[in-house]
Amino acid sequence: MLGCVTASTETSQNTAATIPGGGGGHRGGPRARAGRPPRRGMRVPALCAAALAGLLAAVIALDLGGAVDVAALPGLAAADPMVTWAAGLLKYGYDLAMLAAVGCLIAAACFLPGRAGARRRLSAQSWRWLRIGAVASGLWAALALVSLPVDFANTFARPLSEVTVPGVWSYVAQYEQGQALGLAALFAAAAAVVAARSFTIPGAACAAALALAAAVPPIFTGHSASNGNHQIAVDGLLIHVVAAAFWAGGLLALFIARKDPATAARRYSFAAGLAYPAIAVSGLIVFVANVALTDLWESAYGRIALAKLAVLAVGGVFGWAHRRRTLPAVEAGDRGAFTRLAAVELGLMAIAFGLASSLSVTPPPAEELPDPNTALLGFPTPGPVSLTAVLTDWYPSILFCAIAITLVGFYVAGVVRLRRRGDSWPWYRTALWIAGWGVVVLTTSTGLGKYGMVLFSAHMIQHMALNMLAPILLVLAAPVTLALRALKPDRAGGPREWLLALIHSGWSRFVSQPLIALLVYLTSLYLMYFTGMFEWAMRGHFGHLFMTAHFLAAGCLYFWVIIGPDPKPRPLSYPAKVLLYFVSIVFHAIFGLTLMMGTTLIAEDWYTQIAMPWVTDLLADQRAGGGIAWAFGEIPSLIIICVLIAQWANSEDREGRRLDRMAERATASGHPEDDPHEVYNAYLASLDQERR
Repeated sequence: MLGCVTASTETSQNTAATIPGGGGGHRGGPRARAGRPPRRGMRVPALCAAALAGLLAAVIALDLGGAVDVAALPGLAAADPMVTWAAGLLKYGYDLAMLAAVGCLIAAACFLPGRAGARRRLSAQSWRWLRIGAVASGLWAALALVSLPVDFANTFARPLSEVTVPGVWSYVAQYEQGQALGLAALFAAAAAVVAARSFTIPGAACAAALALAAAVPPIFTGHSASNGNHQIAVDGLLIHVVAAAFWAGGLLALFIARKDPATAARRYSFAAGLAYPAIAVSGLIVFVANVALTDLWESAYGRIALAKLAVLAVGGVFGWAHRRRTLPAVEAGDRGAFTRLAAVELGLMAIAFGLASSLSVTPPPAEELPDPNTALLGFPTPGPVSLTAVLTDWYPSILFCAIAITLVGFYVAGVVRLRRRGDSWPWYRTALWIAGWGVVVLTTSTGLGKYGMVLFSAHMIQHMALNMLAPILLVLAAPVTLALRALKPDRAGGPREWLLALIHSGWSRFVSQPLIALLVYLTSLYLMYFTGMFEWAMRGHFGHLFMTAHFLAAGCLYFWVIIGPDPKPRPLSYPAKVLLYFVSIVFHAIFGLTLMMGTTLIAEDWYTQIAMPWVTDLLADQRAGGGIAWAFGEIPSLIIICVLIAQWANSEDREGRRLDRMAERATASGHPEDDPHEVYNAYLASLDQERR
């Protein structure tokens, strides 16, 4: 289970284990045939029992929770109880299909090495996982499509008999809920196609990425997306769903595996150990954001949510037991204890998913209607800008805070591993990494994050910090170099080998081309603000997260090409780096001047709708933002120029020392013709002779 994890599933074909009565290791027991998993017939009944337990939990929660008997509001029609039942049960099937698809596809890509002599080709067990993931993804896509008319009927309180194809099409075209299900179906179908046609580890990784993408859209349209703290709630739910897919889906993949359970269990164990704390913390965040303490016992929603948290807590205990007891047994060739414990744990997971499906159609406790700005922003309207408000009025971006904490933790762990091994790592690189993520957290989670939603000038400070300052600090910290030094080589292919494959992949070679990196960097300026993308990003939380991530990723890519000490598939000469950087400075200045001199208001509908009472001139604020964009680049530009000069000088020194060593070796060996200095002098002499 969660983290602790676990497990495995059966003995490798190469291993002939002695299994007494289904266990392993006693001399007197009968011998199991090599490669045959112990108690294989237990898996299907156990999975069916787990699925039925989750279904029963969903039915009980739907019935006792009152989701199917909600009274109609004055002037509005009541939802058809049969539609509510169908929506809740379809959501349960949808979640199980998602769990199986994501878990099996990730297992196919990551849990086992490739075939001997063809490392990119999937092993037999990974191929089975991939095919199961393809079927599950296809079922997932089908359930998403079937859910569209049911969700339409549930949203508009119509019986299914009144749902029409044009109505469903309009639902998909005009409403976020319909668009989310449509996107989920599209990505899940794409994952199914890729998985069905792939035989390699990269293909499995691509299918897994598509499956994870399919899990995301509905997160932004549920109960969490409509409450007064929707930014915090949605961020927490995003982490919760992705972590649960890793944890529960990975355990399911191990449970049904036929080969190499010990190898797969070791890899799953680390990921699941990170997933459970993420599930627990994010689940608590979502719970607090959606349910007031006074409504815990008084509302059906609160009671179901408490039951779900309790089930997850019990699951954590089983995960701990996996790590302490069953994982060592699996590595010794006995998977009996794991199979029994994992069957119970999968049942608990199914119950948690059943309760979650009932929550999706159970109305949350009624709360006072927020003012329109709070509903749009996710937080109360801020007061006039002041330094005190910016520094003290925090509204944390849960997603970026979690990413920052996780990556800083990994970086520090890598440094500690190097030092324990007796290797050194520059202290200033660690400081740069921490400072870079500190900039990200301060930019997205302090009062600046709030004011960035209502003031263009404040948003431009965010943009410049995320697009220039933070990437410079992060790139100079050389995280890839640290990872390559700290991670242990794995003949079977592990994180270090995956990282090297990514660096040398065709995709990496493409995006690291100087002109491509420059183009991506400039799109964060011109394409974002001079099209309708900026207003789209401000109006929805998904768009805002996408915009923030794009600023950071585009800056990191560009400055990696310019000043990054990490290895690159396309090294660039220093004169070319200087030229490329000055080109970006020119376009950056033009962008700032365009905003300063412009007369058209960007995202006018957005800013006039939220209408901060203390903002009297929106165009003046936009021009101030242009001035910030034009002037903010001065300090980062100075840093870049200094770094380029230092790196260029160090490069020349290293080249000079290399030539001197070659000259010394040539002299010592008695072969002066190998001396590079003599070769260069001879070349100059030949040029002089030609002139004469």
